[in-house]
Amino acid sequence: MSKTEKRSLALIALIYAATLIYSFVVNFSDRTINTRFNMTFVAILCPLIVPALFKLFKWKPVSEIYIINLIFCYFASLIGSCLGGYSVPYFDKVVHFGFGFCGIEIAYLLYMILKRSSKLDSLQEWHIFLVFVNAVNTALAVYWEFYEYAMLIFFNNDAINHYTSGVHDTITDMLVCVAGGLVVTGFLISAKRSGKDNFFIRLPQKFYDLNLAHRNG
Repeated sequence: MSKTEKRSLALIALIYAATLIYSFVVNFSDRTINTRFNMTFVAILCPLIVPALFKLFKWKPVSEIYIINLIFCYFASLIGSCLGGYSVPYFDKVVHFGFGFCGIEIAYLLYMILKRSSKLDSLQEWHIFLVFVNAVNTALAVYWEFYEYAMLIFFNNDAINHYTSGVHDTITDMLVCVAGGLVVTGFLISAKRSGKDNFFIRLPQKFYDLNLAHRNG
């Protein structure tokens, strides 16, 4: 990482830590919202998942991925679950829409890891790639709803609004996540047609160049 990237990551981590401490204080003092207090412990663990995966697979850190991870966890876990963000109208939908952006990029990385190459060799493979990344993104949206359902069953934390909206919340969450993925797909198609890379192309390529290119020859 460059010095600028390290400073940016450190600043975001500092903001995250300060907000986390604030959340602990506020939720500990108000015992009527014990669920939020309990979720602060989840907010500690969430940002560590991506760095743990990088350590596990011995990948070199990619600053953009670490920054996106922190920002997403900040809103999805810390603000949303610990500080009542999900009670704000449409906050939940915005978070799931944003996850669609991340989901396509995760699928892009997975495609390169499985293929052991960052190149798409033909128009036919390009079409297969587009189907793959959107299928994986949709699967991730479903798995997230499985997680929220498990929170309801095992901890009585109604993250899916089961008692108030039935399946409506679950279905709309998946829909906006898929919609977010389709937006990123549009950027990928635009880059393909114009021959000019954009952020959604450069980020997976940077990960590949740092961590996979030398392994795959």
